[in-house]
Amino acid sequence: MKTKYYIVPLLFVAIATVLSVVAIDKVMHRTTQQASIEVAEVEQHLISPYDKMFQDVGKEYGIDWLLLSAIACAESEFRFDAVSRAGAVGLMQIMPVTAKSMGYEREQLFNAEISAEVAAKLLHENNKMLHLPRNFDKEERLKFILACYNAGYSRIADARRLAHYYEDNADKWSVVATYLTLLSEPEYAEHEVVQSGEFYGSGETIDYVNKVLHIYRLYCSRIVLL
Repeated sequence: MKTKYYIVPLLFVAIATVLSVVAIDKVMHRTTQQASIEVAEVEQHLISPYDKMFQDVGKEYGIDWLLLSAIACAESEFRFDAVSRAGAVGLMQIMPVTAKSMGYEREQLFNAEISAEVAAKLLHENNKMLHLPRNFDKEERLKFILACYNAGYSRIADARRLAHYYEDNADKWSVVATYLTLLSEPEYAEHEVVQSGEFYGSGETIDYVNKVLHIYRLYCSRIVLL
């Protein structure tokens, strides 16, 4: 007679165990499913979480989105809140004075989309101001545009004017880069064709052009391999 009194508690234990296993299985399934979703979301980013934004902005201004991505990587390592020692702000490291001239306030530059838009406008405008022919070598064009982005159009224009004056090839970046370096010397900085005076940042600009181009080539190769 005593045996039946032990069966009831054991039955409850068995039922509770089964329910616990079912509950744990559901939780594990949800966790695995969520992990799969998160992995899928990460895999959608070919370069960075800003892929779609760069694609949209690039399309609007005729700029390769991979170039915009390369600039963001070189400038801020894709940090929307980055601030440089020189005061450049945001994802694309725009100087507030430059943004101001384009109708944007400094605080707006912490918005990744605005930062990308300002950068694309600058690249587009620099390309127009350089007045390079349509059949101009693509990589040479990129070097000049990137140099303008880093040093400012006026500095690159001064270096090109010097190259013209000395009858050198002002359409070759390696030549213009040499004259950009010479702008740190009074003899050249005070030359009659130079409009913006001395410039001491040529080394940084030359390194910047090489760095962005290197990253850009890597990104282009990555997309081709996909």
